[in-house]
Parts: sequence; C-alpha cells; structure tokens
Amino acid sequence: MAVLYIIILIGVLVFVHEFGHYIAARIFHVKVLSFSIGFGPRIGGFKRGETSWDIRLLPLGGYVQMYGTEFEEVVDTTDPDFPRAYNNKPIWQKAIINLAGPVFNLLLPIPILFAVYLATVTTDYPPTIGQVLDNTPATGVLEPGDLITHINGEEVKYWHTMSKAIRENPNEELRFTVLRDGKSLDIPITPAETTLRDSFDIMTETIGRLGITPDLAPPIIGITSLNSPAAVGGLQSFDEITSVNGTPIKSYVELEQVLRRNTADTLDLVVLRPQKLAVGYGTISVLNPVQIDIPAKVHSTAALGITSANMFLSEVDPGSPADKAGLRIGDRILKVDGNPVNLFRSFEDMLVQKWEDPHKLTVQRGDDVFDTTIQLEKLTITGEFQEDVPLIYAGFYHKTPMSMPEPVTKTMADRFTYAAQVSVSTTVKASTLLVVYVVRMFQGRVSTKSLGGPIMIGHMASKAGQDGLDAFLKMLAVISINLGILNLIPIPLFDGGKLAILFVEAVKRGPISMRTRQIIAYIGLAMVIMLLMLAFKNDLERMWNLFFS
Repeated sequence: MAVLYIIILIGVLVFVHEFGHYIAARIFHVKVLSFSIGFGPRIGGFKRGETSWDIRLLPLGGYVQMYGTEFEEVVDTTDPDFPRAYNNKPIWQKAIINLAGPVFNLLLPIPILFAVYLATVTTDYPPTIGQVLDNTPATGVLEPGDLITHINGEEVKYWHTMSKAIRENPNEELRFTVLRDGKSLDIPITPAETTLRDSFDIMTETIGRLGITPDLAPPIIGITSLNSPAAVGGLQSFDEITSVNGTPIKSYVELEQVLRRNTADTLDLVVLRPQKLAVGYGTISVLNPVQIDIPAKVHSTAALGITSANMFLSEVDPGSPADKAGLRIGDRILKVDGNPVNLFRSFEDMLVQKWEDPHKLTVQRGDDVFDTTIQLEKLTITGEFQEDVPLIYAGFYHKTPMSMPEPVTKTMADRFTYAAQVSVSTTVKASTLLVVYVVRMFQGRVSTKSLGGPIMIGHMASKAGQDGLDAFLKMLAVISINLGILNLIPIPLFDGGKLAILFVEAVKRGPISMRTRQIIAYIGLAMVIMLLMLAFKNDLERMWNLFFS
C-alpha cells in the first residue's frame, strides 16, 4: 500500500504541474512534442495528435517537451512550425508558460481542501461564550453563557463566523447583540489588535482579539488558601468536583451557580482525585472517588477557598526555563508582566509572542505570593518525520481538559461557504509560511536538515494514507504547495531559474547566447544534484534515527 500511495502522490503532483505548462503552451500555440511523467526510458504511453503522452522509468518528476526550447533554437523561417517554436514566442508568453506549472500546483490545494472540508466539517460550535479572559476587551463586558446572535446587525450562527469577524476587525468597534438570561443586549466592543507569533517562530500575524473562548472549564479546582474551608475540609488542588449535595456538576460555571444557590449548612461533595500509580512500564494516573463533607455554609467559590485549576501548573520539566525560574507543580500563576491571567492558553501565548524577552511572573504557592522571572528558550526538536523543528520552550504544563459545548449541524449552504473560505485562506497562509521558511533557510536562520526528499515524501504519503483519505488529501495539498513554491526559487533548470533568465533578457532587450544558456544549465544541473544529495542525506539520517535510534 505504501508504494501505491507514493505513486498516486507523485503522479498527481507531477501531472498537475506539467499540465499547467502544457495548457499554457497550447494557449499560445506552442507545439508540444511530449508530455512525460518521470525521467529515463519510456515504459508506456500513447500518442494523440502531435503530442506523445509518456510514462518513464524514474518517477522523480516530469517534463513537457516543446518544439524549439532553450537549446533547440528554430531559425529557419521557412519551417512551417517556425511560429510555433517556444523560443520564437514573446518573452511574456514564455514567462507565462514557465509560471503556469507552479501556479497550477499552488491552485491545486484549493479544490482538494474544499472537498475535504465540505465532506468532513459538518458541525460547528454555537457562538456561546464559555470563558472570558482577564485583561481583554471582553473583561467585565461579556459573561460566560452569553449567546452572540448578531454582529453589526448580521446574524451569527456559528463560533467560526463570530471568530472570523473578530479576527478581521482589529481596532474597529463591533456591535454585538447578546442574549443573556432571556434578555437581548446591544453591546459595542472593539477587538484589540494582537500580533500572533507561531510557536515555531516562523511568522507573525496581526488579528483582532476579544478574549473569549467557547470551551467551559471543568469543575477541577485549585486551593486558594491553606486556611480556607476547602483546604481544612480535605479538598486538594486538581480535585474534580462531580456533585454538590447530590446535584451533578459538569463544569466550573455550574459549580459556581450551585454554590450561589446553596442554603445547606454542610457541603456534601463527591470528587475525583488523581493518583499516580507505578506500573511495570512506567507511571499511570487514575481518578479515585472521594466523599468529602465540609461543615460550612458558603455561597461562592471564593468563600469556599477554591478557584478553577486553570492556572495551576500540573507538570514542570527538570532543568527547563520554568524549573530555573523556581516554579513547581501546584503553583498558581496570577500575573504575567503585571497583567492578570485566568486561561492557561492565553498565558502561554503571551509568553511566546515575546519569547526573547524575560517575563515577570506573579506566583501563588500555598498562602505565599512571590515574583519570579522566566526566560523562554528556542529549541530544535525532532518532528514526526525525523525533521528538525524549531520550538519555543517554557517547560511547564497544565493538563486540565476543557469541555466543549454541544456542536450544531451546519446547513449545506453554510458548509459550502465555510469550505470555500477556509480552503482559500489555508492555501494562502500555507504558501506564505513556506515562502518565509525558504527565505529563512537561505538566511541561515532555519536548518537545512529540515529539507526532505523522495524518501521523506514517500514516508509521509504512506502514513497519511493509513490515517485515511482526508489526511492523505490534506498532505497532498501541502506537498503541492511545497512543489509550487520551490519551483519558483531562481535556480537554473527550475521554473524560477527560467523566469530569472527571461527577466534578464527583457532588461537587456535581447536573448542570452546559446553558450551562456548551456553554462547556466550546467550550473543549474550541478545545484539540483547537490540539492538532491542533501535531501537524500537528510532522508537517510531520518530513516536511520527512526528505525535504529
């Protein structure tokens, strides 16, 4: 099966690329002699009209052979095919012919991803607020449980629609129609302009941010004081409260609501308490049910002495930046650089966006509050396919799961619109990311060890194929973008190199001599061979590490 996936992958990508050249050549009436998938001896094919459609032995690429190419100048004006020779066409037409292959590769992901998203994304979350982040535009304005029904008068049915409107309008006031406790409220809010920096430190993106999430914090608690009724009564940080006085609890918001309505003098709690057990192959964590009775009449989580465990550290790596900063398991992060934080994901984002700078953390440990400074590090880790991947590293973790609301089913029209929008935006974003990645590789800021060749592509194709059709198609789209961008690099023999030569000819208002073209071709061939050798070397090292390390 692995060989089949590789054949399909390479076959589709090469065909689409060469078909772009072929279509452009036919549009400008260039005579196409052959359309070949692969290199070397011909092993099959057919001839239709004046074009031979061939499959060749070595499946490492393909080519479209046109009459009168760079090394076959047609100067005999009496030749009936003289007007159809590639070299006798205007520079702009030759440029489009060379550009068409990479462009087809860059466009291919759009219909592929459209089909995948249309088939697989059938639901979305409702625009109901689960959590509100501290120190954001939504703080004190929106509340958990609020349902957003309209933005600027336009109906909002899904979380994605609302999120898209917020992201696309930084520093622009939006009017939210909010349904709260059965009442409709009109609330103006201006999303804050936020620059996002991915955890691989490859590129940045400026978006609007409101400070809301759809997920609900589970009823997993952290102790705010060792002298509180909760701590004295036997509750511990990371306990999950499943019922209060017989009332089932599914989220932290429900826990707050039940405590507000509480009239009993004693709290009868059932909690699940994590416990680590040593087994033959390592350590596992199990949840043990515990009955706890707290003889106190309380009406809030604050009075009980608990808060959501959202900002409590559940793990700290030894020797990590977090460890060096003195952080320990069970510590509660209160502030980052003086700003209150109440959601761990947001806290991590704040650190990553300016990872080069030291950050001041305000931390609670037991009843003590202290400040410390953390300096994140940039590491190189081994990715899924044994490639080098840059990673911004802190070394602390919070593993409390979040509960998502019940999804709603999208209408077919909404699915169609979503698939169209996301397929285009994903393709544009992935293409931009790869361009930045290639530029940084030439600058020496990204290791050439991340470069992969046919072996890595084959391994990726095989794994994606085993994961299902949608995973294989998504990977096909990614590789197609890679092929399109890399072919635009101005290396002789690549389409980008040919475009560079055409640009020089346009500037000097005349063709480059045949001898010069041959020298450039030899240089290009040497560069391509070295590039392939580097890719094969990286592939072999990855495979060695994968199977033998």
